Amino acid sequence: MRLLPAFLVLAACDPVSVEVVGDSAARGQPDSGDTADTDTAPPEDSAVYDCDALPALPIEAAEELQGFTNAEDFALDGEGYLVSIDLHSNLVGIKQDGSKKIMLAGAGMGAGTHMLADGQIVYADVGNNAIVRVDPASLSSTVLLAGLSYPNGLDVGIDGFVYVAETSAGQVRKVNAETGESTIIAKGLYAPNGVSFGPNFDSLYVGSFGGGVVYRMDLGSDGSWSRPRSFGLTPGSAGPPADVCDTNPIGTPCTPAAGYGIGECSTGDLGYATCEVAYETGACAGKVAGDACTTDAFGQPIESICVGTPYAPDLICPSAPTEWVEPCVDRTGRRCSSPEGMGGSCSQNYEGAPLCYVSDTLDAYTAPCLEKARGDACVVESWSYPIVGVCSDGAAWGAASDVCSAPPIGGGAASGLDGLNVDACGNVYASAYVDGTVWRWASEGQEPELVMNVRASWIPNMHFGNGVGGWEENVLYLANRDRGSVFAIPIGVPGHGEAFDPTP
Repeated sequence: MRLLPAFLVLAACDPVSVEVVGDSAARGQPDSGDTADTDTAPPEDSAVYDCDALPALPIEAAEELQGFTNAEDFALDGEGYLVSIDLHSNLVGIKQDGSKKIMLAGAGMGAGTHMLADGQIVYADVGNNAIVRVDPASLSSTVLLAGLSYPNGLDVGIDGFVYVAETSAGQVRKVNAETGESTIIAKGLYAPNGVSFGPNFDSLYVGSFGGGVVYRMDLGSDGSWSRPRSFGLTPGSAGPPADVCDTNPIGTPCTPAAGYGIGECSTGDLGYATCEVAYETGACAGKVAGDACTTDAFGQPIESICVGTPYAPDLICPSAPTEWVEPCVDRTGRRCSSPEGMGGSCSQNYEGAPLCYVSDTLDAYTAPCLEKARGDACVVESWSYPIVGVCSDGAAWGAASDVCSAPPIGGGAASGLDGLNVDACGNVYASAYVDGTVWRWASEGQEPELVMNVRASWIPNMHFGNGVGGWEENVLYLANRDRGSVFAIPIGVPGHGEAFDPTP
């Protein structure tokens, strides 16, 4: 496995050469005081590659390795196993020779998966909105952090922390892999999905599922991350909509980056304004769950009850009437009846509050635009998924008139970026969800090159090999969720490296 040089592991500051990279020094501390021949004798197992001599694109053929799972993501461990979650919700390891072992029974519904420094595994449990750490030696697991908003792609930093994209919240969170303590390091992203560090671990890339954009963030000398900016767009994509909070005052009503829910422009700890859901907690101060409370929704007073939510630290007074909330307290996933007698199911609304969810009719989206011009601001008054948006062409919805929708993004099939990774030369790779394409950006703002188009409609994640068990370091392995296989694309250089060596 390609590792970072030891001085970078320790200092995490100075950049390293991308043409000649050694990995043996990172396997242990350098000998004290022994600096002889360091300028002329690279370590025996140094990885030498030429960033100017990569294979021509597009790559014509890729080997397809059979017999793996249909998982959303996978990790490659130090014993040659591809680790992923199978159709029976077990976390399993499968080698290229077909040998298999169960690492955790009942792992659930997983997304982003990665190795930790000590050989343990961490994955995003999207079914329970949690980050889980697994110890394969004891076949046990620990929930590091729960209450997330659709945790998706993740990577592990040089600091040993887990960096995970919360797709529904439009943010990236940094999670301590030992304690589960976390900090939000980026907000305002459109449906963030794949996450990958750059070669020196001083840049972080995040792909957008639907926005057709790869964001980049840079690590400052003070340990803070820069505001995410557009690094590159897929062909034909206009990118995500402009953040209304860039040009509107703090407190302006808006739709968060995920595209639904009522929020307001707010400046938080990150130093820049984004659209954030405004939780009403004051109405429940000094009260307990189930007590009556009064809040405001769509300019009208709403009588509700105090409930807990995974997205706010205190009880909130949800923006939904009591008769919609009360039947679903502690009944997630069960059937319910709305006050109008319509059948629904107990779910969470955009605030994370329990709610009897009934699909909104098309009228709910056309009515706000009946007396407006196309492009005018509008609001969909829904208890479940309200929208502060614009009046847009309703043809795609099957409507004869305009509909109120979140700001359009455009971009087509190629905009649904799922997997993301970065090679040792700093080239950024992303897979498009439905059309089987893999793109590569060489630098910021450039048009991407087509790496290849594979015969699959769901290629969610990708990892470079680690040099163990036949997983070649200069090959990009791409999960094929259609057939439970893995495509092996010869890239010619290794991945961005790992901060730690998981091999025994």
